Amino acid sequence: MMNTAAKNSNIDRQFEEAIGSFFKFVGRTIAAIFKGLFRGIKKLNKWQAWIGVGISVIVVCTGLVFKEKIMEIGAPVYIKWLLYYVLLCAPAIYLLVLGSIGSQPEQDYDTIFRDIGFVGKDGKCPYFCGEQKDGKKKKLGFKSNIPLQEWKAAKARLETALDCNILKMEYGNSKKLVELTVLPADYKIPEMITWQDAYCNDKNGIITIGQSALDSITFNLNRVPHALVAGETGSGKSVILRCILWQMILQGSRVYMIDFKGGVEFGKQYERYGEVITERERALEVLDLLVKENDYRLRLFRDLEVKNLAEYNKKTKQNLCRIGVFSDELAEMLDKKGVSKENKKVYEALEGKLSTLARLSRATGINLFLGVQRPDATVLTGQIKNNVPVRISGRFADKAASEIVLGNTDAVDLPDIKGRFLYKVGNETIEFQSYYFDDEKMLHDVDVEVGDMLTEAPVYKPKKVEGPKKAEKPEKVDKPVRKRARKAEKKEAPAPEGAGKNDDMDELPFPPDEDMDELPFPLDDVMDDQTFPQDEDL
Repeated sequence: MMNTAAKNSNIDRQFEEAIGSFFKFVGRTIAAIFKGLFRGIKKLNKWQAWIGVGISVIVVCTGLVFKEKIMEIGAPVYIKWLLYYVLLCAPAIYLLVLGSIGSQPEQDYDTIFRDIGFVGKDGKCPYFCGEQKDGKKKKLGFKSNIPLQEWKAAKARLETALDCNILKMEYGNSKKLVELTVLPADYKIPEMITWQDAYCNDKNGIITIGQSALDSITFNLNRVPHALVAGETGSGKSVILRCILWQMILQGSRVYMIDFKGGVEFGKQYERYGEVITERERALEVLDLLVKENDYRLRLFRDLEVKNLAEYNKKTKQNLCRIGVFSDELAEMLDKKGVSKENKKVYEALEGKLSTLARLSRATGINLFLGVQRPDATVLTGQIKNNVPVRISGRFADKAASEIVLGNTDAVDLPDIKGRFLYKVGNETIEFQSYYFDDEKMLHDVDVEVGDMLTEAPVYKPKKVEGPKKAEKPEKVDKPVRKRARKAEKKEAPAPEGAGKNDDMDELPFPPDEDMDELPFPLDDVMDDQTFPQDEDL
């Protein structure tokens, strides 16, 4: 009896499993039909697709009109009714066919996600919404209930499964839509790149800082004049600053290096190329000089109607230099915590000069390169931060630090590779590997012409391209020679008739009818030496 009961229970269980499998099959089939219809409806955004809709409507009308004819066909009854209902369902069948066209990628991604177990809590895989191509990059869109943090945590698995390099993960128009920016697997960011002088751009103001998966990362100082480099200890922040500094030296710029760590970061070898400043008082003097230089340049550019330094040098054939100000640690210069009231004035003055240059020196060729280890709102003020367009950030464990520098938390997910940075200008954030710069091996003598500064000359006159030529000024004659010549002329020349005692014409140093343009000496010198008889009445 017990064996019979066990057999019956097994049969019942098998029957229940079969019924369950059947309903699951029916449910999946219905879901697939509705998905196909939905995809077909989404593809009706092109006019060519509506031609098929029109044809399917004509088929429906044909079936309704010729129903009796269909029933008169010599075939079994169920075939007649099947043909009739197929004609009536022509629009739905068309949408299913339309939706199934090009649906292979969706099935492939579904298989990939299931193989690696990347599913949501509801057991559903991310649904592929489409892709967008931008050169070699592609942007893939997926809809799911999986949070973005889980996507980032599974980045390595996803890259292996999708056989690509994921450059960026971000939300789309909603929290359920995640967009992946990917590159083919054969494009990788190198982990070590040694600097070579060949990487330096020949055009003045073009700076190259490293390489991404696609190409080199460069920026133009004529468009984005200042840069902020942030990173924790050991990230390579000082190395990338020295690499930028070396490029400006090769391009003939004047450089000032502010190093309040005792001149350790910018060592004695850099004193060959520019001034290394280790005291705040001297830093304030230099920044004050640069503010004046910036003011002179702005006035000159306005008078000559030029937009920037490059246009000015091209128009005037002058060589007004580009100026770079480098600070390895901004906090050492501006952090006022625990500072006495007397010294606080110096800190505030330094901050004011930096803010002025950050705001106003975009066109004049005075560029700021500010390094900061731990960004803080009290050090990196809004006035400075908002006027520094180029942001370069290393890895941060703190989301707040990443937000201050980049305006996003991407620096938290940066791999822990020395020299790996994020570069941001505008809304685009790019991961790249910076160049490795070794002072001992790569510093050498440079034979370049360094340009001029307006503050070095009291009156700065640009070369005139066109204009009438002035008559050459005659050579000066020594004063004693001129005096002897005048005395001799006085003795030999007869006095004109009617000349009075107080007549000024007796004291003229040249004949009255002599041409003024043919003076043998400058008129100013004559007037300095000439004495006139005094009138007693005066």
